[in-house]
Amino acid sequence: MSDAIGSYLWKGSDDKTIDEVRRYWTDNVNTTQFWTGDPRQIGSPEFYDTVGAFIRKNYEHRYRLIAREAAKYPGGKMLEIGCGAGWELIAWAQAGMQVTGLDLSSGALELAKGNFEHNHLQAELKLGNAEQLPFPDHTFDIVASFGVLHQTESTENAVAEVRRVLKPGGEAAITLYYKYSWKILLTQLGRVNFEFAHEDAPITRLYDKKQLRELFKEFSTVEIFLDYTRATHSPRKGFLAFCFNYIFVPLYNLLPGCIRNRFGHAAVVLAKK
Repeated sequence: MSDAIGSYLWKGSDDKTIDEVRRYWTDNVNTTQFWTGDPRQIGSPEFYDTVGAFIRKNYEHRYRLIAREAAKYPGGKMLEIGCGAGWELIAWAQAGMQVTGLDLSSGALELAKGNFEHNHLQAELKLGNAEQLPFPDHTFDIVASFGVLHQTESTENAVAEVRRVLKPGGEAAITLYYKYSWKILLTQLGRVNFEFAHEDAPITRLYDKKQLRELFKEFSTVEIFLDYTRATHSPRKGFLAFCFNYIFVPLYNLLPGCIRNRFGHAAVVLAKK
């Protein structure tokens, strides 16, 4: 393992390379798994409307975070690393920020370009690696990355790059998979893929709160909290998916918030340079 901080979801991840990561996310552009229509219609107006509505409903906590953070830097410059098809990047733009999206996958950037055109918004979109950001020092007011930096060769290098391109006083808004998440535990117990049903990501790191503080120790202030604490239905098919959707989800969501909030799917790190 190249990083000293964190652990892996699956054994063997320490042998994977950035080229394997690029191939995976090019073949499996994130959020296309939520499209249940004709695969040939991915990138159509119906695709953007349908998947966009699904994401806003099931990840509404993330859009609240975006609105709150964007309000701190009105009209500021922000970068999203691993922007994918551009769903959250559009929300940053709608909040009035000057947005730049970077992704390792050219296929993802093509979808993001179509998404911005569909929504009549502007963005700078760049192909690039989180560990070698193609931007000068002190460029952005906010650098965001939602569920991405734990899936590169060195998350430690990627976090250092985030800090480098932030302006003094700028803020990173990063979500990373939480080691004790209910979803991680179910994935490991059931031995099912975490990302796409047919194939899992080559690299997925997990962190507890102590490890996250170590990972972001070069920042001046660090706030950590768990999010995505409610279970939502999976679009997958089969017996395990049925049990998850109709047994686990309703029972888990009946638990008091004080219990659910200890096992959130993602750890959110807000770190100021």
